[in-house]
Amino acid sequence: IYPRVAGNRPTIVDNPNFDAVESAHALFKAVDGIGTNENVIIDIITSCSNKQRQEIKKQFQKIYRKDLVKEFKSEILIRFSFDFKQLLESMFMTPLELDTHLLKHTTKGLGTDEKALVEILLTRSAEEMIQIKDEYVKRFRISLEDDVADDTSGDFRKFVFPLCRAKRKGVALVNLSKARDVAAEINDTFTQYRGTDTPRFDFIGFCCCENFKQIKATVEEYEKLTDEVMTDFIDNEFHGDAAYALKSAIKCSNSMPGFFAERLYKSMEGIATNDEALIRILVCRCEIDLEDIKREFESRYRKTLESKIKSHTSRQFKQLLLAILRGNVTKEAM
Repeated sequence: IYPRVAGNRPTIVDNPNFDAVESAHALFKAVDGIGTNENVIIDIITSCSNKQRQEIKKQFQKIYRKDLVKEFKSEILIRFSFDFKQLLESMFMTPLELDTHLLKHTTKGLGTDEKALVEILLTRSAEEMIQIKDEYVKRFRISLEDDVADDTSGDFRKFVFPLCRAKRKGVALVNLSKARDVAAEINDTFTQYRGTDTPRFDFIGFCCCENFKQIKATVEEYEKLTDEVMTDFIDNEFHGDAAYALKSAIKCSNSMPGFFAERLYKSMEGIATNDEALIRILVCRCEIDLEDIKREFESRYRKTLESKIKSHTSRQFKQLLLAILRGNVTKEAM
């Protein structure tokens, strides 16, 4: 289980009154016999943390000699939607299992889900990526780097490949002098030295490998120096997936909850809803900073994330998403 970052506000935490055996019995009753009691399932799995859900799985196997997730699949596929099944399965994966599964999903089949790939790789630490890389090879018998290299090209590959190799620097104190120097170097490279033989500053390498605090400080210095917004500069110099990835790095450096709030908003733009993005973000962030994301969403878009999800999803899928948003953290603890 990845460590939670101090200061962030999750919606789901360890339940001090948790009882794995009692929960396993209750879930067995909820899926056994005629019909499935989805309300009981939703209440149980959102009242405890991922670590505690792993304990429920173990106790279920021990008591009933059955795999809990397979039991869910056999019952839920009959009566409920595919997106509800996906969300339920994701809730019972460990963070490491889920990230590995999600990364494989971004590259398999026809086309690559570049936005999902960027989202996952950018928001995991180097330490987490080392674990993911190891798990990926064990599970799929191919390295993450090889899978990503096969499905990407050009500047976009230059951005994601170092992230796959866990090259992002960890948290460190901001070096303002370095930020000013790098800002000036970026400006010189893309103005004075364009079209010359002078080696170009590796802007892609900077955005994918530098720590976010240093990126933020550098962006601020660049914008002071040039009176140009960094994301506008990126749009002028880069295109397509590479531009999206670079702007995502800038947005993450400014506010990680803000980055995810925007991703959630865009997942529910237009007629079709991106259910995969909803599942991925809510499950991956509910024990990290989902409460912060909710507040940022409301601040930016003048409507609550709950109301947006209510209007764009339905039935049990909607119920479980809203239960994850509500979580199990008391108001006093927030």
